[in-house]
Amino acid sequence: MEEITVGKAEIKLCNAAWGFRKFSLREFFEASAKIGIPSVEIHVGGQTSNMIPLDATSKKIAEVKNQASKEGVKVAALASSAVLTFKGDIVEDHSSEIMKAVDLADALDARAIRVFTGTEWLPPEKVTQGLYKPVSEAFNRLGMYAHEKKVFLGMENHGGLTSTGERIRKLLDMIPYEEVGVNYDPANFAYVGTDPYRALLSIQDRVVYTHWKDVVHADKGPEYCAFGEGEIDWAPIVRRLMKTYEGLWSIEYENIADPEEGTRRSLKNLLAIVKS
Repeated sequence: MEEITVGKAEIKLCNAAWGFRKFSLREFFEASAKIGIPSVEIHVGGQTSNMIPLDATSKKIAEVKNQASKEGVKVAALASSAVLTFKGDIVEDHSSEIMKAVDLADALDARAIRVFTGTEWLPPEKVTQGLYKPVSEAFNRLGMYAHEKKVFLGMENHGGLTSTGERIRKLLDMIPYEEVGVNYDPANFAYVGTDPYRALLSIQDRVVYTHWKDVVHADKGPEYCAFGEGEIDWAPIVRRLMKTYEGLWSIEYENIADPEEGTRRSLKNLLAIVKS
């Protein structure tokens, strides 16, 4: 399946890595091609099976590119880690690791990287105004480096300073580099009780990457599910984003029990809304 053109909008499909974290890279590439998604996101570093090491050699990078090409897909995005971590009063800066991920992305010709701010897992009382300064300073250092490599860093909305559109907007206004933006994940907003459409209105001009899944509230609380099978009102979100966004639309079905089937359903539902 190639890019989907609807009016003047071009939908560039991608398959996110997390649901396929038990797959090897070859298996993930093969599954994505069978599903009909031409581009993939892979993890950089970490403990998943479908990842490339942060210190990958040029030989390893060539192997990954060749394997993807052999299976009929292209590595178009990377999923990296947090820019900062917070341990009590100590702030650890991981900019050097993210810069290595930028180098990897450039070598793979993958132009988008999903990153976290590091504030996502802090308890609510620790998410204070004082966090904006260290987070923005780190992203400005990274923005300068990403600008040189023509790689885009998308901070994923996943809680903390990224729990609402207003919080993200304030952070983005402190970071002038257009290479630093948002990995817009509507389901992550809905999961924490934020209206994903309203959030989009605040950050639409800085969306550089996207993840597409859904969320449903069960007895035990919110749960992620296949795109289009949950509670989110998708049509307004998709139609608004199609007007300005030119990046990847990356399906992220997270259940490792049936990632291929769940991704197929997600793809079908997404295309139905895109074409409606």
